[in-house]
Amino acid sequence: MGHPNFPPWKRTNTRQWRLLDLISIAFFSLLFLFFVLFYTTLGGRRVVGPSTVDPQQRIRLVVEIEEGLPNGRTIEACPASEVDHMPCEDPRRNSQLSREMNYYRERHCPPPEETALCLIPPPNGYRVPVRWPESMHKIWHSNMPHNKIADRKGHQGWMKREGQHFLFPGGGTMFPDGAEQYIEKLGQYIPINGGVLRTALDMGCGKIYHADATYFIEVDRLLRPGGYLVISGPPVRWPKQEKEWSDLQAVAKALCYEQITVDGNTAIWKKPTTVSCLPNENGFGLELCDDSGDVSQAWYFKLKKCVSSTSSIKGDYAVGTIPKWPERLTAAPSRSTLLKTGAGEYEVDTKLWARRVAHYKNSLNIKLGTPSIRNVMDMNALYGGFAAALKSDPVWVMNVVPAQKPPTLDAIFDRGLIGVYHDWCEPFSTYPRTYDLIHASSIESFIKDPASGKSRCNIVDLMVEIDRILRPEGTVVVRDTPEVIDKVARIAHAVRWKPTIYDKEPDSHGREKILVLTKTFWKL
Repeated sequence: MGHPNFPPWKRTNTRQWRLLDLISIAFFSLLFLFFVLFYTTLGGRRVVGPSTVDPQQRIRLVVEIEEGLPNGRTIEACPASEVDHMPCEDPRRNSQLSREMNYYRERHCPPPEETALCLIPPPNGYRVPVRWPESMHKIWHSNMPHNKIADRKGHQGWMKREGQHFLFPGGGTMFPDGAEQYIEKLGQYIPINGGVLRTALDMGCGKIYHADATYFIEVDRLLRPGGYLVISGPPVRWPKQEKEWSDLQAVAKALCYEQITVDGNTAIWKKPTTVSCLPNENGFGLELCDDSGDVSQAWYFKLKKCVSSTSSIKGDYAVGTIPKWPERLTAAPSRSTLLKTGAGEYEVDTKLWARRVAHYKNSLNIKLGTPSIRNVMDMNALYGGFAAALKSDPVWVMNVVPAQKPPTLDAIFDRGLIGVYHDWCEPFSTYPRTYDLIHASSIESFIKDPASGKSRCNIVDLMVEIDRILRPEGTVVVRDTPEVIDKVARIAHAVRWKPTIYDKEPDSHGREKILVLTKTFWKL
């Protein structure tokens, strides 16, 4: 493009025009960059950390950490603004994604090269949590200094602030007088006591009905045959939601659910214990899924618009056919996909973990069984033997089955325990500082490809993630080969943990060592 040909009397101002052009270009460039960063998906991909991430520099830093940082150097802290950061549930990233079927509310994890390698700090004024069971009714306000729920829902008995604490009166939207009265009402219709029911899922609240019955189909997949579905609140006998309530009942009828009762705004159904009554004539197009898929597949699996058939699942697992709690905790689950050698394999695993947990308590000074430890995670749960060995302790255990390993969640749930699938090359879906104790057996296997044996990610990122979900002064127990234990211990110094290495139990086989790590309570 040629230069403008100004008249002679304006040519003396040519230099000024060029300067203004440059200023204008710079201004609009910055404005464009602002919109890109804050109103597009690129803005949702901003990294968390003290500085911009250089992928090559990050790789070099990981190698240095694995080899052991010199002079006591540690991984730097993330900014104070990131004290509650959950990498895969980052609203800055996810808010830019599609709203269809609430896609933006699902997990969306940034790749490591876009994530700063830093440690999530505790919030200002953080304190070691109130001990159990007192913590059931109150927590330190400074540990979660967010007042919105207390301000908006305090009158419904959810939570309220009182001095240095948040108090939990035990109420809720549908039971402002307390959950105990609500549960007593449910007990009139379903066998809450007596050990028949053990695991329950609180699905939350809000508008739950979908015109294509997708919601109910997923509930049906999750619910054990003979189990109970309770819906309190909209649309059950709710003003101006007569059609939604009618449709919800029609979906339940199409799936042959038995309506136990409708008590006020609470409806209770029972899932049939027999094979699905589909196909049948219904107005929702409900059909059985074909047999090509695994009904137990649940890691990054899209919602189906068909009803999962349970006819291919062998063994007794319906409510009323499995042993009652607590007998079911030690009874061999009949439908586990891995119990190829029968109950013997399961019993060996159960006894093995009973010995190991006793060794942890008696010889390693781990405070299991005390009020110091309440929230526990097993990162490699298999059948849930570690959790079962803690049955007499005042703890709850999140059993994690690595997504690359055989799917054994059926055995864990049949025992009356809870668990999830997870790929440990990604962040876990929970808030920072969730757990008091984290247990990791064969930690290096979490990052290895089962087929090739090659690493899919690095152990430094894994340990930084463990640090994120572990509370200050929390404990990590790692079992692995001496080589892996030495490597983890080196990295522990960079993550600001205190490591202690122990020999395995006297009657254990193999070359295992045990590493006990304590997260230090540091502040910005």
